[in-house]
Amino acid sequence: MPGKQKLLAVLLLLVLFCFSSCGEQQASLGDGDLQTSEPAVEAPVIIVVEPTPTQTPTPEPDETAPPEPEYSFVVPDPNIRPVAVMIDNQGDRVLPQGGIAQAQIVYEILTEYNITRYMALFWGTMPDMIGPVRSSRHYFLDYAMEYDAIYTHYGWSDYARADIAKLKIDNIHWDRKETFWELTNDPNNWQDTYTSGKRIAKEIERLKYSTTPKKEFPFKYHEEMTIPADGQTAEEVTVKFGSKGSYCGYIYDPVTRLYKRTRMGKDQVERNTGEQVLVRNIIIMKVTSRPIPNDSYHRIDLDTVGKGDGWYITGGRAVKLTWSKSARDAQTVYTLESGEPMVLNKGQTWIEVVPNIKLVEFK
Repeated sequence: MPGKQKLLAVLLLLVLFCFSSCGEQQASLGDGDLQTSEPAVEAPVIIVVEPTPTQTPTPEPDETAPPEPEYSFVVPDPNIRPVAVMIDNQGDRVLPQGGIAQAQIVYEILTEYNITRYMALFWGTMPDMIGPVRSSRHYFLDYAMEYDAIYTHYGWSDYARADIAKLKIDNIHWDRKETFWELTNDPNNWQDTYTSGKRIAKEIERLKYSTTPKKEFPFKYHEEMTIPADGQTAEEVTVKFGSKGSYCGYIYDPVTRLYKRTRMGKDQVERNTGEQVLVRNIIIMKVTSRPIPNDSYHRIDLDTVGKGDGWYITGGRAVKLTWSKSARDAQTVYTLESGEPMVLNKGQTWIEVVPNIKLVEFK
């Protein structure tokens, strides 16, 4: 039936048209226009944290460590007459000794029984406590005369007493009780006698001794710290005066460029400050010694006049030297192995007079 076929064809076209319209409407909606019952989920934000570079923390200062003692040195004034004081070094009862850190120059020399004694020289630096003051030995006079020093002692050997008078040495000794005092009330303790800068100055004034030296100061100093380029390492120095008896040592500090002094293997402490003795220069002199015949106290004599070998030690280095002395009251001349005169660095100087230079050890 042609009428019915035409109607079916029209209906089929209408259905196809509806499906086509719906597809086009769906295709026209963009992603942003889609509506859902759930809210849109935003993309997560990622924060990247850069690692902080690791830094080594600055160490806190060690408040328990004792600070390095300050080092000050008064260069000897050539217009000031020095004072020389004999200081005991026998046994431990003398400790701590006073004045050995304030002296600009200190001699250490053997006496009897393999015991050493000090002679400390001061140019206007005498502290409140100097001692224990002990008796004189005649060969110490040979070195005191090099500086025209006023010689202070508490007693003397027979030889020293005779030489002090013969050589007309200005001296201060035990018969002036006002110049000395005892640290203890023990009459048998001969190692507790002390003096002071003020008492010595008062006695010099009373005795009308000249305060102007008759001799020039024998040493020169470098303007800047000067360490020998040659020689050998000497960061630890041991000075022995014999196979037994007294010995001392020096330990070098490369930071301060000073030597810390030891006595009989222990730190040597100054009574006036409570600090270890610090040294800039060490002079070693080989001087022949011998027992005095028939001396009941076994005293010795030294060949202070003549020539000999030695060492000059400073800044962790040791260089050889020779010394010469033409007379008892003449000044010792020190010449380095290079032929140049010895010049000191500014600081305290110890002069060690030893009978056997082979007993001096370096590290």
